[in-house]
Amino acid sequence: MKMRGRGVSWLKWAMFTVALLLLAESPLAGQSPLERTAGITVEGQPIEAALRRLQRSAGVALVYSPDLLPSAMRVTCACENVTVETALERILEGTDLTFRAGRTNISIVPRRTGGDPGPPGVLQGRVEDLSSGAPVVNAMIRLDNGQGVLSNGAGHFMVRNVPPGRYRVEVTSIGWQPGVDSVQVMPGDTTRIVLRIGRKAVALPEILVAPGTFSLLEDVSPGTVRALTREEIQMMPQVGEDIFRAVKRLPGVSSDDISTKLHIRGGHDREVMVRLDGLELYEPYHLQDWNGALGIIDLNAVGGVRLAAGGFGVEHGDKQVGVLDMTSRSETGPAKTTLGFSVSNITAMGRGGFAEGEGSWLVSARRGFMDWVMAMVGEGGRFSPQYYDVFGKVSRQLGRHHLLSVHVLHAGDDFVLTEIQDEAMEEVDLSTAWQSSYLWAKWRASVGRASAVTSVSTGRVTRERIGFVENLNDSPNLIDVEDNRGITFTGLRHDLGVEVSPSFMLKLGGELKRLRGDYAYANLTRHNVRLPDDGIGEGWGSTRVDLEPEGHELGAWVAARVRPVESLTAEVGVRYDEVSYTGDEDLAPRVLIAFDASERTVFRASWGKYFQSQSLHELQVGDGETEFYPSEHANQFAVGVEHAFRGGIRLRAEFYDRRMHDPHPVYINLEQELQVFPEATEDRFRFEADRGRARGFELLLERRSGRHWAWSASYVLARAEDEVGGLWTPRRYDQRHTLGLHVTYRPTSEWNLTAGWRYHTGWPATSWTWDVTPLRTGANWWDREFGEVRAQRLPAYHRLDLRLTRDFQVHGNQLHAFLDLFNVYNRTNLGSFNYDGNYVDNRLLVTELNGQEMLPFLPTFGLRYEF
Repeated sequence: MKMRGRGVSWLKWAMFTVALLLLAESPLAGQSPLERTAGITVEGQPIEAALRRLQRSAGVALVYSPDLLPSAMRVTCACENVTVETALERILEGTDLTFRAGRTNISIVPRRTGGDPGPPGVLQGRVEDLSSGAPVVNAMIRLDNGQGVLSNGAGHFMVRNVPPGRYRVEVTSIGWQPGVDSVQVMPGDTTRIVLRIGRKAVALPEILVAPGTFSLLEDVSPGTVRALTREEIQMMPQVGEDIFRAVKRLPGVSSDDISTKLHIRGGHDREVMVRLDGLELYEPYHLQDWNGALGIIDLNAVGGVRLAAGGFGVEHGDKQVGVLDMTSRSETGPAKTTLGFSVSNITAMGRGGFAEGEGSWLVSARRGFMDWVMAMVGEGGRFSPQYYDVFGKVSRQLGRHHLLSVHVLHAGDDFVLTEIQDEAMEEVDLSTAWQSSYLWAKWRASVGRASAVTSVSTGRVTRERIGFVENLNDSPNLIDVEDNRGITFTGLRHDLGVEVSPSFMLKLGGELKRLRGDYAYANLTRHNVRLPDDGIGEGWGSTRVDLEPEGHELGAWVAARVRPVESLTAEVGVRYDEVSYTGDEDLAPRVLIAFDASERTVFRASWGKYFQSQSLHELQVGDGETEFYPSEHANQFAVGVEHAFRGGIRLRAEFYDRRMHDPHPVYINLEQELQVFPEATEDRFRFEADRGRARGFELLLERRSGRHWAWSASYVLARAEDEVGGLWTPRRYDQRHTLGLHVTYRPTSEWNLTAGWRYHTGWPATSWTWDVTPLRTGANWWDREFGEVRAQRLPAYHRLDLRLTRDFQVHGNQLHAFLDLFNVYNRTNLGSFNYDGNYVDNRLLVTELNGQEMLPFLPTFGLRYEF
């Protein structure tokens, strides 16, 4: 059978393209395509035929659109002994076309006039091992105009919106020698490049020794293993683009649908330190009346995140479970602006450089408009949640060895709820306001083998909550609260690291904070009470607290990091903490070890003691607490292994065991539902544990590379409990089994579809029943009796989320659009049970009902435009 017509033409072109690709990898690839000998003579031939002959004869790859070529034009070129550059000049003479050369190809593009460089192009490429050609993952590629990206799991990268021109390209990665190359980016075209770098020994300070450490985004601490890039986070299905919700995807992190508060490895959210650019944030969440539904930092302003949960060094103290360390973005290139819009907020961010790259600036602002949405649907007079945050930073390099930066963060919330139901049987009037203000400056210095970071800070966090709830069918049937509190702090911190030798490093530092708090709290409650004559009357209760505690927090630490052999690194340190208003004086030793069993396998282990004092702003005055408790402490051990398989698959497994001692009493609501004034409700319970324990095994398997597909799968087997009177009680977010699956499909560079499925066994819950006593008046006296605390289990939780994203080029700028589908199959997940009692035929019937339900199917969408 013969192949005729266009079939033969396409076959020839396919074979010709393969030949060109093979030729591009030949030794000739090291020579500039323009410098090769043309080796052709054409006379009166169509221009496209002349270009084809030039490709075959000179072995160069010409990239052009046939639609740009003048089809009626004939060219003549005696180009046997001239270069390709000269031949192209002769062939294109008299047209409005010109050419631009890359490393391996030549693009034929329209000629620009009037100084217009043309539309921006795309730089696409791959980072390879110089010796083996294997991909280099998470390498940083930077252009000398300030643009930069990370290579993915296959070593590929793409820089969009690059103005046409020649650039110096630098590639760096931990454990690799830096590489430098140059490239010419074509207007409106894709330029490809291959960057090759060689290995080097990892510097001692850059070795990750702490197990249970995950890093997100680009700007992270050296040596850490990156779990999610910015691109991956922005493509993850989530309600609102929030960095805390992204962290909730990591193994060992628990939370419900509404809250973004992090419960790590069975711990309470207050046991996790949240920092931004080195400063601790006391209230890092928006919408506290909804249990902290959003973080107060816009995701677009965050450059890197490091979560340490399996054991962290002595430079971090005063927390038992983990540290979430965020750094803001830093870019020294041309000014850029990003505008964002979604169904929950609008955002604006500007960033750029000054002083010829010696300085950088960033300003980010976000405003939630859920109050506007409520007003548009006619609910504005009843329900009005508002929030906003502003972050700014200016950095300036002072010589080669010093960097000074100033940071400011302000966030606020206002929440109003006014509701009347059931013909005045229930009335709610609530108004709350939260304010967080932080100002700090940092000075980084590096001289010889010593590096230091010094910071000074001040700030104030306030809370105002006023309102009442009246419900004649509940007890108490009236709650009236006025709550005003705040904390003011001033701090100084200094970190010093000295590399005594390539195998020995000394770390030491200290911090001092002066704090002052103010509490003005009062509540008034009205209860139904049973009278001696079997009548029903009213009883009143009240709580009033006025306090102004103050004091200081002092911390000091020292640690030695050693590498006795090339494959083994150990860090041994001790930390001292003193808190004046609690009387604590604690000494905490810690040991961290990393062992490189091979180039692909590393073991990490940690043991340490972790103390946590009660913070000045954590006094539970609504429950009548007026005294601070001494510090809690935990002994924690963790061991983990990471292994990189061939083909881009990575395995991570870790076991941890934490034993908690001297836990503070906590107040919980047995119904486990969101309450307007939880401290004054009937189900409030003082929980006093003797000790606690949390242990678990985490497994993560992922393949993040691949041209079109990427995936990850995780499994966690865990237990978190408190002991009370010899009996072990599960903690609020105890999850025995947790499964997570994520699959990403990217058919083209513009489209992306990500699916995330999560399952965990049901959270513990407390059951209750009703006790009914007939009164002589003929009425019934109803009284609730709660069962054993958290002895019941809710149904298993599971849901599927989808996010579809699309990138557009609009006038040379980037437009990112997304559609998010939360809880696709509308699973009813429960946060609590409720119980309904009915007295029928002289018998009490108690029916178990759904209590608080998690979020249903929820579609959202948004846009982000960068220019």
